[in-house]
Amino acid sequence: MNDAAPAPRTLLDRHRYAVLFFSLLLTVAVGPLLEAVNFGRTAMEAFLAINLLAAVFPIVAKAERRTLYALIALAVLLRWIAPRGAQAPAMSILAALAWGTIALVAAYRAVRHSLSSVRIDAERVYAALSAYLLIGVCWGVVYAAVARVSPGSLLYAGAVPPTGIGMGDAIYFSFVTLATLGYGDLTPATPAMRGLAVFEAVIGQLYLALLVARLVGLQTAAHSR
Repeated sequence: MNDAAPAPRTLLDRHRYAVLFFSLLLTVAVGPLLEAVNFGRTAMEAFLAINLLAAVFPIVAKAERRTLYALIALAVLLRWIAPRGAQAPAMSILAALAWGTIALVAAYRAVRHSLSSVRIDAERVYAALSAYLLIGVCWGVVYAAVARVSPGSLLYAGAVPPTGIGMGDAIYFSFVTLATLGYGDLTPATPAMRGLAVFEAVIGQLYLALLVARLVGLQTAAHSR
C-alpha cells in the first residue's frame, strides 16, 4: 500500500477551482483595502494578473489555455500602458475587453465543470462560486475602464470624485450591484454605465436562481439512485 503524500502538483490539479475561488475572494476583500492605504495601482494590477492566471489554470484543453495565456499577456500590457499617451481611453477599453473575454471563457468553463457530474463535491461548488466572483471582478474592471474614459459616468455622493474611480472602488461597486445591495454611495450617471449596472444585476440574480436550482436537481437525482 502506497501511503506517500500526494505531490504538490497533484494537489493543485485536484483543487484548481478552490485556488481560483480563494484568489478571487482575496482580491475582492483586499483590493479596496489596498487603495485605502495608498498601496498604489501596481498592487491591484498584480492581483488582477494573478486572478487571470488562476482563472485560466483549471482549463484542461492545452491549446485553449495557451491562447488565453497570450490574451492575459495582452491584457496586462494594455492595462499597464493605458494611463499613458493620447490613446489611453482606447487602451483602457481594449484592456477591459481582453479581461472580459478571459473571464467569460473561464466562467463558462467553471459552470460546465460544476454541472458535469451528478455527484456534487466541494470542487464543483468552488467552480460555481468562482464563476459568480469572476462576473463581479470582470464587471469591476469594465466599470473602471468606463470611468477612466468618461470621468463623470460614476459619481460618489452625487459628485465626480476628484481623484477618479480606482479599481478597488469599481470592484466594490460591481459587487454591490451584483448582489443588488444598492447602498447608493456610488451611482451610475450615464446611460452606458446604467445599462452595464442593470445588466450585471439581472445576470447576478438569474445566475444564482438557475444554478442553485440545477445543483439541487443534480443532488436530488444522485440520492434517488
